[in-house]
Amino acid sequence: MGAIVLLLDDDEPAVPGEETRRPAQICNSGSVVDRFELDIVGDAKGWIRVEPSEVNVFPDQSVGVELVFTPPRSAELPAGEVPFALRVMSHEDIEGSVVEETSVTVGPFTDFGVQLAPTTKRTRFGARFHAVVDNRGNAPLRVRMYASDRDSALRFAFVYPETVVAHGKGALVPVKVNPLTRRWRGADLSLPFQVLVAHHGEAAVEERTADGAVVQAALLSDAVVKFVMAVGAAVLALIALWLFVLKPSVESEARKQLPPVANASDGPSGSPSPSKGTSPGPSPSGPSPPPGGADVPPPLPTPGASDGRGETEQPPGDGPGGPDPEGNGRSGDGQAFDQRVEADVRPSAAFDTGARYTVPEDATLFVSDVVFENVAADKGVIRLQRGDTVLRRLALDAFSNEDEHYDEPIRFGPGEEVVLAVSCRAPGTLVEPAGAKTCTPAVYFSGRLVTTQ
Repeated sequence: MGAIVLLLDDDEPAVPGEETRRPAQICNSGSVVDRFELDIVGDAKGWIRVEPSEVNVFPDQSVGVELVFTPPRSAELPAGEVPFALRVMSHEDIEGSVVEETSVTVGPFTDFGVQLAPTTKRTRFGARFHAVVDNRGNAPLRVRMYASDRDSALRFAFVYPETVVAHGKGALVPVKVNPLTRRWRGADLSLPFQVLVAHHGEAAVEERTADGAVVQAALLSDAVVKFVMAVGAAVLALIALWLFVLKPSVESEARKQLPPVANASDGPSGSPSPSKGTSPGPSPSGPSPPPGGADVPPPLPTPGASDGRGETEQPPGDGPGGPDPEGNGRSGDGQAFDQRVEADVRPSAAFDTGARYTVPEDATLFVSDVVFENVAADKGVIRLQRGDTVLRRLALDAFSNEDEHYDEPIRFGPGEEVVLAVSCRAPGTLVEPAGAKTCTPAVYFSGRLVTTQ
């Protein structure tokens, strides 16, 4: 015959890290005394043994042995049922050897930890941490996440408030940490906090904690404030430099570049010199001769003035303020006059001279103020002419309204024409109707119209 193995039923699990025993009986069904060697077969033989490992059994007798279980406290051995076999080798009857298969239940154990990655983070608005939950037990671990700070200055948000971690594994749980208030200026402020991981087991609640900190930086650092103040000081210095140094120099240089005022030696082609912001009239040293050439006589003496011989002279002609005997008026005589001339010119490289005003045959026009208008933002070139003589030339692109005043009025003799010549490159788009096909600049001029007859 051979050996018979009797294993007693025992539902008690083997606790990892502890020793658990289970009894067994070895029976000799042979007719002679036999010696049996006992050992374990299977993957669990490293932590299961038989005591004693060798027994002598008389015929029809049995001997008790014990199975000793010492499962390691390791996540590599998962909780649950583990199969193994007890092998009994007979020395007297080899064919009587047996292998008895059975199993043992390994009990679960809990072992876990938590840490923050990173532990400290500098931020102005909010920071994102990761809570690393490490399950070192041999069974799945279900945990809940909590966080708090002692000053109640932070707000926390977990992406996964509850999570399950497999045995022997780890899990990353993102956590957002935001300061409740903003710091505009000042040094960095450290705000410590704590993350708590709780496992609710059958017998008790196990907790683990991890410490972290948020370093709250100010929205405006001292370096930024100093930089802004330095930039502001530099801007003020540049403005002062422009107002008090560069601008006067530029204006002075611009005055030097202006053409001279027309006089008798310039002839009819001389152009007037505009002086913006000044009023026409005689200079402090006395009246100036009217423009227009050598054919204009000097101004008459003031009525009632002494001629140096103790007598007063009266002006010839029509009395005070009237024309001189030769029929030429003076800029201070006559009546106030103004006129506006507007062009309507299609795009062309040539100058159109259709916009004009003709001085009456019995009068002389003295122009002291001129306003060039370009309200439609036309592009091109305009010229103010006395007949065919060009007096002023301006680019339409450079202005919308150009106001000019002349200390020495521009003289237009009887029958002469005030001409607005226009070379239209592109019509403007700033006035109705939209899509205009012509340039419409204008000139407004004012002064005195003196009757010469």
